[in-house]
Amino acid sequence: MDRFFVALGWDVTHDQQTNPAEQEVKIERGVSVGAAQKRADYAFYLKPNYRDVRFYAEAKKPSVDLDTNADAHFQTVRYGWNSNTPLAVLTDFEQFHILDCRAIPNITTALKRIHKKFRFTDFKDKEKLAEVYWLFSREALASGAHDRYVADLPKPKATGKQMGLLRAGVQRVDEAFLSELEAHRETLAKSFKRENPELDGFELTEVTQRVLDRLVFLRFLEDKLIETEISVGEIANSPSPWASFVKESRRLDARYNGVVFKPHPLIDAPSKFAADEDDFKSVCHALSAKQSPYNFDVIPIHILGSIYERFLGKVITTTDKRAKVEEKPEVRKAGGVYYTPEYIVRYIVDQTVGAQIEGKTPEQIAKLRFADIACGSGSFLLGVFDVLLRYHTRWFNQNPERAEKAGCARTDEGGDGRIAWRLSLKQRQGILLNNVFGVDVDQQAVEVSQVSLYLKLLEDETTSSSNQYSLTFHEALLPSLNKNVVCGNSLIGTDILDGQMFPREEERALNAMDFEAAFPEVMRRGGKGGFDAVVGNPPYGAELYTHAQLYVRSIFTTASAVIDTFGLFIEKSIRLLKPSGLVAMIVPTGWYSGPKSSKLRRFFVTTTDPKIFVNLPYDVFKDAWIDTTVFVAQKRNEASDWPRSEQAAVRLKTFPKRHAIQEVSEFFDDVHEAEMTSWFAGGNDEFFTYSDTSTTEIMRKIASVTKPFSELADIQRGVTPFNLQSAKFHPNCRSAFDGTIRRYTIDYEPTKYVRYDETLAEFKPSRYFEGERLLLRELISRQFRLQAMFTNQDFVTNKSMQSILALKDGVSIKYLLGILNCCLTSWYFLTRSNVGQRDDFPKIVLKETRSLPIRPINFADPADKAQHDRLVQLVDDMLKAKQQLAAARSERDIDYYTRRCDQLEHEKVIEEINDSPVSKAAGSGVMRET
Repeated sequence: MDRFFVALGWDVTHDQQTNPAEQEVKIERGVSVGAAQKRADYAFYLKPNYRDVRFYAEAKKPSVDLDTNADAHFQTVRYGWNSNTPLAVLTDFEQFHILDCRAIPNITTALKRIHKKFRFTDFKDKEKLAEVYWLFSREALASGAHDRYVADLPKPKATGKQMGLLRAGVQRVDEAFLSELEAHRETLAKSFKRENPELDGFELTEVTQRVLDRLVFLRFLEDKLIETEISVGEIANSPSPWASFVKESRRLDARYNGVVFKPHPLIDAPSKFAADEDDFKSVCHALSAKQSPYNFDVIPIHILGSIYERFLGKVITTTDKRAKVEEKPEVRKAGGVYYTPEYIVRYIVDQTVGAQIEGKTPEQIAKLRFADIACGSGSFLLGVFDVLLRYHTRWFNQNPERAEKAGCARTDEGGDGRIAWRLSLKQRQGILLNNVFGVDVDQQAVEVSQVSLYLKLLEDETTSSSNQYSLTFHEALLPSLNKNVVCGNSLIGTDILDGQMFPREEERALNAMDFEAAFPEVMRRGGKGGFDAVVGNPPYGAELYTHAQLYVRSIFTTASAVIDTFGLFIEKSIRLLKPSGLVAMIVPTGWYSGPKSSKLRRFFVTTTDPKIFVNLPYDVFKDAWIDTTVFVAQKRNEASDWPRSEQAAVRLKTFPKRHAIQEVSEFFDDVHEAEMTSWFAGGNDEFFTYSDTSTTEIMRKIASVTKPFSELADIQRGVTPFNLQSAKFHPNCRSAFDGTIRRYTIDYEPTKYVRYDETLAEFKPSRYFEGERLLLRELISRQFRLQAMFTNQDFVTNKSMQSILALKDGVSIKYLLGILNCCLTSWYFLTRSNVGQRDDFPKIVLKETRSLPIRPINFADPADKAQHDRLVQLVDDMLKAKQQLAAARSERDIDYYTRRCDQLEHEKVIEEINDSPVSKAAGSGVMRET
C-alpha cells in the first residue's frame, strides 16, 4: 500500500517531508474498535494545511474478507465522519473500497456505505485506475478534482420509515454530538434534581457539566489509548456505576490532575450528593466506546470546542422540585451561539502570534505572553497553542543539535531512516504554561477552555509515552491551568465593589477581576508589563447591569451613550498590550463608520498603528444576521493626537459578499494597500476599508470637481406615520405613499391616508410631499445600487424615503435623477459606506445622501449647458422607456424595451463619466471601477 500511494504522488515514506509537523501523510496508531484490532491506517493532508485530514485510508490484512466484514467498514466510516471527510478508503490491497462517510456511522448498515469498489486487477484498466487517481492522488486533491467530485455526489435517498432515520443520519459530527450531549444534560439535570432537591440552578448547571466533562474526557483518553485501566463502558457495566465513577475519578485525578477530576465539593462527597444509578448508567452506556459512532482519536479538538461553545449557551434553571434546561438570556437575545469559524481563528492567530514568534528561538518565545480576554470555550487559545507547538517542532527539526538537550523525543518519522524530533509532554506543558492565557466571565466556559487545552496537550500521547512521563517525572500528566485561564470579568475591576453592596445574583454576574492580581507576572514584567498579543471574538451587545454601565462609562474612554461591549473589549485589549504588541479580533463592521463609534475609532488610530482590515463575506457565522470584519493593529509606544497626521500604511482585503471561504490562503489573494490618514481629510474619522490607495485618489479627484448634494438640493426624510388607514378619517388627512420605488420606476396607488399635522412624531414641512421632486429609497438594491425616481404627485412619504427638491435657479431635477441613478454615484457611496454594504437592510442615511458628490453646471458655458441638457434628455427617454416596458404585453415588446433601457443606461453612463470633468480629472480608472 505504501508503494501504491507513492504512485499516486504522496510522500508516504517522508523522503521529502522530514519534519513531523509538516508531513502530508501520517501513519496512525492502532486503535481497538468493536471486535476488530486496527492495524495502521493512513491520514492524508495537503500542504500547507497540516491540521485538517483530507481523507483516510484503512489498511487490513489480506486475509480479511472485506465484502462481509461490517466492523472494518464501520471503523473506516467512523474515521471519515468524525473528521468531516466525505470519502475514505478501505483496502487489503486485493480489494479497494471507497466508502461514503457523510452519514452517522452505524454497524448495522456499514456494508451499505460502499460507494465504489475495485479489485487490484482492475488497475490494469487505465480508465478504472484513472477513477481512483482523480479521487485520491495528490494531484486530485491539489487541483480540486476530489472536492468537485464530492460536491456532485447525490444526497442519499430513502422512503417511508427510513426518511426520519436518514434525516438524523446525515448530521455532521458536531451537530450529532451536541444533540447527544444536550440530551444527556437534560437526563442528568432532572435526575440530580430529583435526588438532590436543594440544588439551585447555578449548582446544578456546574455539577452536570463537570460530570459530562469527566465522561467525555475519559472517552478521549480511551480512544487515544492513554488510559487503559478503566473505560466509560466498564463504569456503565459495574454493579454500582455512580459509586464506580466517583471512585475512579479519585484515581484518575492522581494520574492526570487538571480541572476535570479534581475533587468536587458535591460530586465527590457521597454524604452531600446522591445520584440515581439507573439514570447515570444509561448515560454511560450511550457514551461508551462499543459501537459508538464517535471516535475521539479523530474528532478535531477545535470541533469539540465548537460543540462546547454551543453547549454553554444553555443553563439549568430550577423550581423547588423540577429542573429545566434553557438558553441563557444573552444567548436568547442574540438568537443563538455563534462559534468562530476555524479559518478565522487561524488567520487571526497567524497574523499576531505567528508574526511575533517568527525567527525567534524557543528561549525567546518563552518570554512572550498571548491572551484571549473573552475566551469562551477556548477556540483562540487552542489556535495559539497549536501555532506554538508547530513552530517549536519545526524549529527543533531545523536545529537538531539543540533537540535532545531541550528534551525532545526521538521518532522514526524523518523518512529514509533519518531521525526526527517531536516535542515531549514536558515541553508542551512548558509552552502552554508560559505562553497561553485566557479570561472568561463564565466559570463553565473557563472549565471547557482548560479541558480543550488539556486535550490538545495530550493529542500525541500514547500509553507508553504517558507511562514513561509518570516514571520519569513522578508527577501527574496535566499541569494546573488555574493561573493561565481565569474566571473573571475583563471589563469590570474589583474597585466597583468599593463601598457598595450588590444582590448576590448581580455580584455573581459582575464577577469583578483585576488583571494585575490575576496575572501579576504578565502585568509587571520589569516595568514593561502587558501581553504581546491579544486575540479573540469578543461578545457583541452583551447586557450590562446598571452599576456596570455606570462603571464602564467612568473607566473607558470609548464608552458612549449606547454601549456595545465589543468596543469596550477593543479598548481594554489595547490597554493590556505591551508597546509594539499586536491585537486582532473579529467584530461587527458598524464601528468603522457609525456615529456612535467615533470615540472608539479615534482611540484606535491614536493608540495603535493599524495593519490590516478584512471585509468578510456575508454569513461568516451561520444563521447570524451580522456583518463582520477582522482587524489587526500594533500598539504604539506613545499615543498620538487627533487628528492623526503620521502616516499609517494598511492592507485591505475585501471578499465578495456571497463568497464561502474555504482556506486561510484566500485571505492573501487580491490584497490592496491604503494610506489610512488620507481617509481623515476634512475632519472625517470614518474608516473607508473598501478604499485602497488608487480608489482614494479617484474619490479625491471626484470631490475636487463636484459639490456636496446638499448645496444643489433640499433633502429631507419623510415622516414617522403611526396610523395609516384605507379611508380618510380626519380633516387633516392626506394621501400616504404605500408603494415601491426602484430605479426610474414607481409603483403607487393612492389607497392609504395619514393624518398630516403636528400630531405626527416627526412632522416635516409639506413642500417635501408636493410637486416635482425626487424620491430616494433608503434601502439599497440587491445589485448594490441607489434607487431614485421622479414624481410630481402629492403624497406623504415615511422615513424610509428621502425627498429631494432642486434649488431654484439650479440644475434640473431630472439631471439630479440621472446622477443619483448612475453607477458611478453608487460606486462612490458604497466605497465609503459600511452600512450600505451590510447584508441586513443595507441603506443610505440622510447624512450620506447630503454628502454625495454632484457635478455643478456652469450654464454660462454652452458646452456645459449642452451636457446638462443631454443628460436630462437621456433621463426623459429612460422614464418613457420604463413606462413602455411596464405596459408591454408581448415577449417581443418586452425584449425590445429591455434592450432600449439597457442602451439608454449605457449612453447615460458614458455621457456622465467619459465626457465630464470628473473623468478627465480622475482618469480611465473610474471606468474600470464602475
